[in-house]
Amino acid sequence: MFKIYGDYGYTTETLLEEFDTRSEALRWADRYVESGDFGGYSTIEVARFAEDGEYIVVMVYRAEDYEEDFYEGDDDFALIDEF
Repeated sequence: MFKIYGDYGYTTETLLEEFDTRSEALRWADRYVESGDFGGYSTIEVARFAEDGEYIVVMVYRAEDYEEDFYEGDDDFALIDEF
């Protein structure tokens, strides 16, 4: 089971979604953060728990990494896809 958390390990920790497969979880998380809106969380993590309870991070998204691309005027950013 793959879980998606907002701010795992912090007081604002929230389980956002759960999926049976890694690909479903990553697809959901990619869509969740693609606009740069993290829903007020600093990090979004796709993770799973090992049988011994160890928390294993598959992917982490940090809001600070997206702020530069979306809010500082990325010249390559386009609102319309041209296909």
